Amino acid sequence: MLYKKEITDQVMIQYIILFTMAKADRIVTHNQLTSLVLDNCNIKFTDFRIALDNLEKTGHIRIFQPPGKETYCELLSRGREANTFFEHQIPVYIREPIKNYISPFFKEDAIKRSVTAELLPLSETEYMADFAIYDGSTPLMKLSVYAGTRKYASSMIEEFKKDPQKVYETIINMIGNNDNDETENKTDFKTQEETK
Repeated sequence: MLYKKEITDQVMIQYIILFTMAKADRIVTHNQLTSLVLDNCNIKFTDFRIALDNLEKTGHIRIFQPPGKETYCELLSRGREANTFFEHQIPVYIREPIKNYISPFFKEDAIKRSVTAELLPLSETEYMADFAIYDGSTPLMKLSVYAGTRKYASSMIEEFKKDPQKVYETIINMIGNNDNDETENKTDFKTQEETK
């Protein structure tokens, strides 16, 4: 965060939110939007929420939560139009850090979401380890393994997290058709995320 002075002007906070959502150019989770704005501006969370709620009431954004999912924020056409008028009301020293933060933020977020490993209890004494590797929203591999004890499931997860690429390649090599060109059978999910 480069600009340290606290921003309290509700209209300016609304402009900043619209600008951030327009530059992100996608539906964002509430947590993502909060990070994008508050990591780059000195705004109190309560002021941020008031501005966000007001933008929803005035039809500039839509806030929704699909069943069992996170809360999402979508920039509506009215909000996109308002941003084109008011974007230059936001000082450049506030706009630029937000704009420069968006691409690395989503890249890092995509990498975090590309590999998951969870402990799943089956009963009080039995556990499974659940693994997944994604390319964006496309699953490259999903694997559920009965581990027995919690300790063994936890150690599986720890090993998987150390080198998920190696686990993925080992499984693909074991179950893949060896007659095919090896380069066709290998997918480097880290590289895919980095090239986006």
